[in-house]
Amino acid sequence: MTSASAPVAVRAAGIGKLYQIGAAPGTSTIYERAARMLGIGPKTPSLDEHPTVWALRDISFEAVAGEVLGILGRNGSGKTTLMKILARTTAPTEGEAETNGRVAALLEVGTGFHPDLSGRDNIMLSGAILGMSRDEIKANHDAIVEFAEIGRFLDTAVKHYSSGMFLRLAFSVSIHLSAEIMLIDEILAVGDAAFQLKCQERIRQAVASGRTVVFVSHSLPTIEALCNRAIVLDGGRIRYSGGARDAIDYYTREILNIAA
Repeated sequence: MTSASAPVAVRAAGIGKLYQIGAAPGTSTIYERAARMLGIGPKTPSLDEHPTVWALRDISFEAVAGEVLGILGRNGSGKTTLMKILARTTAPTEGEAETNGRVAALLEVGTGFHPDLSGRDNIMLSGAILGMSRDEIKANHDAIVEFAEIGRFLDTAVKHYSSGMFLRLAFSVSIHLSAEIMLIDEILAVGDAAFQLKCQERIRQAVASGRTVVFVSHSLPTIEALCNRAIVLDGGRIRYSGGARDAIDYYTREILNIAA
């Protein structure tokens, strides 16, 4: 349970993200640029001529300490773009995102890992990225390895890990190191059922200790089991915000068009 007086951990205020459809700047060859300067050859649209699309528009919400906020939406609704903005790997076109505390972002399997380093070295690297001291990381090392179940492969380069091994280590590092905010984007879907249940229980323990989780998933039972509240995205906008069960009902009825 969260308290009405709990401090705000994550705030989105009027976030919008505009993308240009077509070639990115600097992708043309030297021959194409020379031809444009000479006025010969086929015309290549300038950046201003490329069509645009708003991936997100007017996104505002808050999540307080000790809360699990779910994000629901079909593919292309803007969920991953929103998570990248919260993680500060993508900048919004308008509005702002605030996070109050260390942030651990699990946006795809192996995010932040160096493929040529071992599992052991990547634990140290991930902890350092989170701003932890070497002593803090070492104090959590054994628990990370035990939870991830990769002991035999700890000194193997992670580029040789399966996606499941990547997942177990990435999640274990994030949940054991002292980040106050966790951003999880569908990553738990990679693991087997037993590991998913193990992760869900660990998330509950983390939230009970006051940590905040923003959780994206297509699994409606997981959203209902873990989340206090949820928002529904469609077409880059928030269509509903409320209790997790009510958000699921809205999503299935209004977005997926599935009758109750």
